[in-house]
Amino acid sequence: MVDPNISDWLRSQQQSARKHRIKVIILGVISLVAIIGCIVFFTKISNKSSNSGNNSSGTNYFTWDNKPVNLTIIPNVAYKKVFYGINYGPVNASYPWCTNTLGDVIEDVKMISQLTNRIRLYGMDCNVAHYTMEAIIKLKLNMTIVPTIWIDDNDTTYQRQYDLLFHLVKKYGVDKIDGISVGNEVIFRQNIPIQTLYNRISDVRTKINSMDFNKIMPVFTSDIGSNVDKAFVAAVDTVWANVHPFFAGVNVNISASWTFDFFDEFVVTPAKAAGKDSLISEVGWPTASNPINSSVPSVLNLQTFLDTFICSSNSKGVKYYFFETFDIPWKTAKFDVLEGSWGVFHPNRSIKYPIILPDCVLK
Repeated sequence: MVDPNISDWLRSQQQSARKHRIKVIILGVISLVAIIGCIVFFTKISNKSSNSGNNSSGTNYFTWDNKPVNLTIIPNVAYKKVFYGINYGPVNASYPWCTNTLGDVIEDVKMISQLTNRIRLYGMDCNVAHYTMEAIIKLKLNMTIVPTIWIDDNDTTYQRQYDLLFHLVKKYGVDKIDGISVGNEVIFRQNIPIQTLYNRISDVRTKINSMDFNKIMPVFTSDIGSNVDKAFVAAVDTVWANVHPFFAGVNVNISASWTFDFFDEFVVTPAKAAGKDSLISEVGWPTASNPINSSVPSVLNLQTFLDTFICSSNSKGVKYYFFETFDIPWKTAKFDVLEGSWGVFHPNRSIKYPIILPDCVLK
């Protein structure tokens, strides 16, 4: 009921005030809804970002040792996937002073994945194989590894490496493993009797292939090409040989042709005679140290060897693991500058200037 004592002017002011209050209330409700929506949205984003180990739906890192590890692979124009395979050892993995981390290896594998799909490792200590496998899985890469049981003259070393290998395959299976190497250049170094080496190869083969995996795992050793004989070929499933033209003292300009000739005569021929496959497990060129006859270490000579060997090997279908990814400072400290100077890259992952990888990308 309208109060007749209220003037038209006052009635008009009261109606205006009510409309204003209604507008304020509506705007307040809209603002509150917007604020709640923003909170929900950013909470979901935050939850996704903190979801450890998932490299999808916008998440590109996981937490390891209470630190975020970035899983984003940023393409580098200096990298080309031109290598059939490459030899790799983390820069700081020297037992018992293992300072390499999973984060270090992930950064290495991000780079290596732009060079090749195959990695060959030299030992089981310092979690090298475990970290490499974990990096490949976390980065969701189509890559494989060849782990090695390192052999020296100490039986304790062998047993530790042996146990770590079988821990690796029990944890990860063998889908991303191309084969298992039992030692590297054991015959050349004369660490143990040759027959003991062959017995160890047989033992590893029997055990790995009794574990009901979905494929037969080839087991072998690698040694310098001149040590490949009938007994060597008979002991392995595939014939792996280290072929280094530098140590032959040849000029870098003929080093690629020398490598192919040597490999064909001393490795491929006896392997074929036994019906077995063969590959070059090490081949490369150093960039520091003293010359050996006509072989001169230098970055420019490494460039020449890359240019003459890589594309020719790729076109011929020769399988090889290039030696090696990085210069390794601990090898220089423990042995000499030659041992630590075979990397295509510096320890900080930068390519050795002015190296340019050849244009013969493998598919």
